[in-house]
Amino acid sequence: MTEQIKNVQNQEYDANMTCKYQSKIKDGRLEIGDWLNGDRDVTNLEFIKKLNISTLILFMDEQISLKLRSDTIKELSMKKSIRMEDSVLSLKVDDLELESLEVLDLQCNNLGNNQLYNIAKFKKLHTLSVSFNKVDLTNIHNVTSLTKLSMRYCGLQNIDQIISLINLEDLDLSANIGIDITPLFQIQSLTQLNMSDCKLKQIDQIGSLTNLEVLNLSFNQLQIIDSIGLLVNLKELNIGNNKNLDITPLKSIICLIKLYLNNCELKSLSALKTLTNLQYLDLSSNDNIDITELQYLTNLTYLDLKCCELVSICVLRPLVNLESLDIEFNKILNLDNHFNEIKQLQALKIQGNLINDFTQIEKHQNFNILNKSDKQQSFSISFQVQPSQIIIKYLIRVCHLKKNFVTPIN
Repeated sequence: MTEQIKNVQNQEYDANMTCKYQSKIKDGRLEIGDWLNGDRDVTNLEFIKKLNISTLILFMDEQISLKLRSDTIKELSMKKSIRMEDSVLSLKVDDLELESLEVLDLQCNNLGNNQLYNIAKFKKLHTLSVSFNKVDLTNIHNVTSLTKLSMRYCGLQNIDQIISLINLEDLDLSANIGIDITPLFQIQSLTQLNMSDCKLKQIDQIGSLTNLEVLNLSFNQLQIIDSIGLLVNLKELNIGNNKNLDITPLKSIICLIKLYLNNCELKSLSALKTLTNLQYLDLSSNDNIDITELQYLTNLTYLDLKCCELVSICVLRPLVNLESLDIEFNKILNLDNHFNEIKQLQALKIQGNLINDFTQIEKHQNFNILNKSDKQQSFSISFQVQPSQIIIKYLIRVCHLKKNFVTPIN
């Protein structure tokens, strides 16, 4: 095929695509991809500049080289189909003339080193995701407009380049095992940080990031984080799946609203007694944990206690603001009068316990028993939620198994 014929075909194709996709634009957003397949030689998306769109999402089924110009596109996302799993996107930043670009998503494209060499040309870029690519950070320090950067699972070791990102607020470096996090503590502008699944054994300087509001350190090997108590602005903390964790330093973070401590092998919760602003708490998978201190957390609306080997939940009675409670897979025999004062309760999960008597649940003001069969011991529970009048129905069957497990009917 000569170059002249090839250009003519592309021009005709572009014209057709303009018409074809004009009707698919909604609120300035366009998703295209079914035409990017192996039977076309499409390397130029010139027709895009004729469309007045602000968000463009491309789904690619082949290895293609993209050239794209537009004065209106603010958000660009390039995604691969499953069939493209092992291929490499031939992306050259120089081929993207997008002077208004603010958001660029290139995750899962097997980008190589130096493909983002001229990334700083996008002067308005504030959000960049290159997660799941083996890229380096060459010239990333020049993109000082960035406020959000996601580099999850990029095989990073050295992150010296990001020190210059003085406006960075949201940083995701999760799943980069062996990363040297020392430069991280110089970025005082950070309000959100994700360092989960990095196999970290210590993170002593975390207390220097005093502007942090959201922090994820889950799935590491941390046992104590002394300086975390200095993060007085922290509102959400996930340190779940850190074995033998000492949570004593948490008692100083009184602004915490959301806390994940699942699967930490905790035994005592005395450090949580002062966290009276907590609304969301996940303590699941902590065997034989003493939950006595929970009675002081009266602002809780969500509580997860599944798989904790509990035999009683009587200490939860003061939690009058609870809306959702998960006590699945424990050893609870009865519910007694535990829920009489918890009038806001809308969701209760009790599967996998030893409960036979549901009398007290039936008396709860939010539980309306629709029908019950003594023979099958099955019944329906509906929750009347005011003022929206939304009815959430739960079907529960009490099975006469060896351990009388309670299982939901799907």
